Amino acid sequence: MDLQLTIQTTNLGFDYDIELHSWHQKLCAYRVFGTKSKELLEGGLGLGLNFITQFESGDEWLAQIPEQYISITDAFPEHQYQLLWLAANSEQAAQLLLMRPLLLVLICEQYPIDNEKALALSHLGQRDILNELGYDNAKATLKFIDKLTLKFERDLELKHVKKQLDKRTCRYKIFNHYNTINYVALSLDNKYPFLTCTKFGMTIASKNKLERGPLRACLADTLALGIELGINEPATRIGQLSSLDELERLHQQWIERRNDIRRVASRPVDADKVYPKLIPSEQNITAIENYNELFTEGIAQKHCIAIYHSRIIAGQYCVFTMQQPQRVTIGVKVNKLINMLELDQISGISNAIATNETREIVYKWFERVKKIYKQGFDDEIELKA
Repeated sequence: MDLQLTIQTTNLGFDYDIELHSWHQKLCAYRVFGTKSKELLEGGLGLGLNFITQFESGDEWLAQIPEQYISITDAFPEHQYQLLWLAANSEQAAQLLLMRPLLLVLICEQYPIDNEKALALSHLGQRDILNELGYDNAKATLKFIDKLTLKFERDLELKHVKKQLDKRTCRYKIFNHYNTINYVALSLDNKYPFLTCTKFGMTIASKNKLERGPLRACLADTLALGIELGINEPATRIGQLSSLDELERLHQQWIERRNDIRRVASRPVDADKVYPKLIPSEQNITAIENYNELFTEGIAQKHCIAIYHSRIIAGQYCVFTMQQPQRVTIGVKVNKLINMLELDQISGISNAIATNETREIVYKWFERVKKIYKQGFDDEIELKA
């Protein structure tokens, strides 16, 4: 029975509807122009068939197609109809869809609007298909394809595979020692090819759940640090790592080394002077006592507190650190002429705003030290008198 289905594409602004015939009628499709004429659809639909269920008899029409074919082609919605058309019109293409569907997908990628050319190509041997499509056609190519564990949920996955198979580079050969090849491995090879087949690269590729954004950021920064520090072959050094934890430790080590270099380069001439003790420390709120501590505070908290060095030396500013309940840097302006302290900043990491609880603790501390500072100022006036 030929169960036809009409997709009303005229409602979408096209000047024709699409008439789909059944699986038993080889999935033939036509463009239908009103009641006047129709013409054979030469290629794919360019979209998946999941939308068909919204039409009357849509579920029944899909049910005619073998379920395993639907399941395999669902991953490639852009080529789904053409893949199924090939399977419906050729036993050899149907076998290829079951055995190595990626080859049939690559054919559709090359000939998305030429079913006949795609059909002719599907009748060739698998290595001949690769050769005709411009890919390397060695036996190793087919082994590489069989190792892929991709779900093709992203367009990039197919692009990465095509890049690997290019006969001009035969990049896929570098994966010979991989038992399986997932998206992480291909993505990493595309961005950081020097890591592929290294100890670290293979470790990363073996992770089932991995946040690639933070990984890439850490990799990029570590590599840039290595170059800045003049490390001999930093890429090789990274490739020898065994885990993400080791990468993070190496990243931190190189950050500290760079900071030491910057500290020396930017060290003020009066950096060895001890800061004036204008305001007393408490157990949880302690004063920064010298330039080294000030610089280290800026590095730890990721802000620019070190720019206050000159003002601190001049007795115009004080900096404190607080550990609990939140790690913050506290800045206090000092105006000796009018005997006044002003709370200037309470800054978390990267100048983050302090919590209400933290601010309340700092405010109470500041009220205490203001009284102490004022008392000291008054005592000094009495002595001078």
